[in-house]
Amino acid sequence: MWNVFHVGQGDPIHLRAIWGKGVPNPRPPRNLTFTAEAYPCVSDRKEAFITMAVTLNGQGYNIYTCFNPVSPDFRGDEHNGLAVKDADIVDRRFLLIDLDRADTNSPATDDEIEEVFAVAGHIEREYFFSKGRDPLTVASGNGAHIYLPINLPNDEASKLLCQKMLKALAAKYDTPTVKVDTGVFNAGRITKVLGSIARKGLELEDPTGFEERYYRMASFVE
Repeated sequence: MWNVFHVGQGDPIHLRAIWGKGVPNPRPPRNLTFTAEAYPCVSDRKEAFITMAVTLNGQGYNIYTCFNPVSPDFRGDEHNGLAVKDADIVDRRFLLIDLDRADTNSPATDDEIEEVFAVAGHIEREYFFSKGRDPLTVASGNGAHIYLPINLPNDEASKLLCQKMLKALAAKYDTPTVKVDTGVFNAGRITKVLGSIARKGLELEDPTGFEERYYRMASFVE
């Protein structure tokens, strides 16, 4: 994960824990920030983040973090503090292209995941690689995330540019069953933490069949 989301010496690491949509016994969200002030050593900061992420994920929360760098001046804490807002982001490091199913009320089947990644493949081959871009695609648990490296300021013009890009991708690549999320253009957007289990809706008791619905881990694509 840290190879994708680089943490500099002064960078806070923000963790947001959100209960999955449709998962029983909901709990309120948690916002935790691990700062350079509390953890001067980057490796200690990462370890504290990982420890809490594993703990909350084990309790049933979905675990998210910011993929754009958070300002060192952000005053969150590691208990239950403030959520990062767009104004707390230094600049734009990535544009997130979030591909998911049209119906997101339950865990995806293997067939549905395959459909999502077919669309992701089209976007990569036809749109980015043809233009010399080098995006990174990961499995989000119920869909696919494409991270497009960018280098833009956190300003209104960049927000509008990112919004326009997502709308253009949706217009070209949306299918009846797979959609590009056009709402993830804001600078403070969060994304699934790689290595965490993604929970949404009810998991079937026997996740062994090809069509079964079960919770999956957010992970790199082999």
